[in-house]
Amino acid sequence: MKNHKGLLLPEETSKAILAVIGIGLLAFLLFSIYKNEKDSKDLDFAKESLDFMAKELNAKSSEITVYNPKGWNIGTWPHDVEVGFILKTVQFQYPKSCSNLGWNKCICICKEDNAESCDSNGICLNTEEKFQIDGGNIEMTNPPVTLEINYPTKKISEA
Repeated sequence: MKNHKGLLLPEETSKAILAVIGIGLLAFLLFSIYKNEKDSKDLDFAKESLDFMAKELNAKSSEITVYNPKGWNIGTWPHDVEVGFILKTVQFQYPKSCSNLGWNKCICICKEDNAESCDSNGICLNTEEKFQIDGGNIEMTNPPVTLEINYPTKKISEA
């Protein structure tokens, strides 16, 4: 009689491999659902923050405090960029969510500071008054972020 205590039979090995693959797929599925839910919640926060900003801009508030979403960016398009001593409007970065609606200027809250992010993971607002954020972008690294509004120059800057 042979001793098979240390040997794994082919059936047992295949069952173990299938179990590991199944657990891995289940973990991936749960992570994907969690990430999707978090992104959806952040997009809701961004919409609420942008609606609040619009109300405060219409009310001519000199300061606006934005609380969410953490790590996202507030930007205006098109960006004005300083090149040497010249202030130049950069047209190449413009979210389709703004241009498709015929907006000449817009303020957006997006996950990243680029037009593609605003289209896929962001929310934009038409600005009838041509506001411009100094530097084109403010990252909300440590919310709340207080924005100072200069109505005569149409500039928004971080306080």
